[in-house]
Amino acid sequence: MRRPRALATLIALLALALAVPGTAAAARLQLVAGGFDQLTQVAAPRSGDPSGTLYVVEQEGQVHRLRGGNRSLFFDIRSIVGCCGEQGLLGIAFDPNWGSNNYFYVNYTNRSGDTRVARYRANAAHTAVVPGSRRLLFALNQPSSNHNGGRLAFGRNGRLYTGQGDGGGSCDPGGRAQNLGSRHGKLLSMNPRRIRAGWRIDAYGLRNPWGYSFDRSNGRLYIGDVGQGAWEEVDTLAAFRLGGTPENFMWDAYEGRVRSGCSTGGLRGPGARVRPISVYSHSLGCSITGGYVYRGRSMPGARGFYYFGDFCSGRIWRLKYANGRLVRGRTLVRDTRIRITSFGEGVNGELYVTHQAGQVYRLVRS
Repeated sequence: MRRPRALATLIALLALALAVPGTAAAARLQLVAGGFDQLTQVAAPRSGDPSGTLYVVEQEGQVHRLRGGNRSLFFDIRSIVGCCGEQGLLGIAFDPNWGSNNYFYVNYTNRSGDTRVARYRANAAHTAVVPGSRRLLFALNQPSSNHNGGRLAFGRNGRLYTGQGDGGGSCDPGGRAQNLGSRHGKLLSMNPRRIRAGWRIDAYGLRNPWGYSFDRSNGRLYIGDVGQGAWEEVDTLAAFRLGGTPENFMWDAYEGRVRSGCSTGGLRGPGARVRPISVYSHSLGCSITGGYVYRGRSMPGARGFYYFGDFCSGRIWRLKYANGRLVRGRTLVRDTRIRITSFGEGVNGELYVTHQAGQVYRLVRS
């Protein structure tokens, strides 16, 4: 059942909740648009569209184009998407040459609950999708309905990345995250100019990467990996560490920085062991939503900080990682009480936040 489009009362209540003061690092959420349904992402191409254009993703399989308060339906694949829970249309990314080739990519679960990544082509005005332009790039059968990962992102190297969860269940019962013969629990990438070369494993030992991004300034990768029963974590890798021997984020032997208590084979493979740069316990939330390093202009004191949040508690934090070390630990930015499903980065580096119930916000100075 779809939620009603008229959400004025809910929005008013949320406005009061979002006005609650945070900390010295505080920012506030400014409502951009509401009335959507079951949001999973907000995104923008790096170029090729007028500044301020956003694409808003609904879990059931629709993408809306939003600009200047006006919205239009851009994309609709509800007929082939299996929804909901942790399934649905989960990720979108725009080709670095979006302005000329009009390609975009989506990650979704199909009617059988299996993961698919496909490429589509938009018309020159970027207002609709060219019929018959779909090309399937990736297919992965899912043994369970959860831990599907789902995000897509382009790295500085021009490769398209997809993050896949471990296949679901407690303690990765199939031992997939540590198994380099499986694509579950992996960060995978492909060169969209050499599709036939296929996908490679860039990192492994992930449980359910829900939100990862590349710092537009230096290409550093940040991952928010959802924990099991106790810890949520933020992981990072420098750009130059992608493409060699895949590195190991250590699930399911570790949850956060401690032994998980799972016993499905321990650490495997030749990859260097990578510890989280930040963790938080389930006293503060229960499901991390990875974000972005802020590179915008409206909050100059925030530049270089990585912003992320928690789906369950609605808290937003930031930290700063530079020169190979954590120089500012996790600090509370806002206690929002909303269901944070996504952060998004605008063309100029400003940050956006989605509330599952149907609102898009922009992160601004308090």
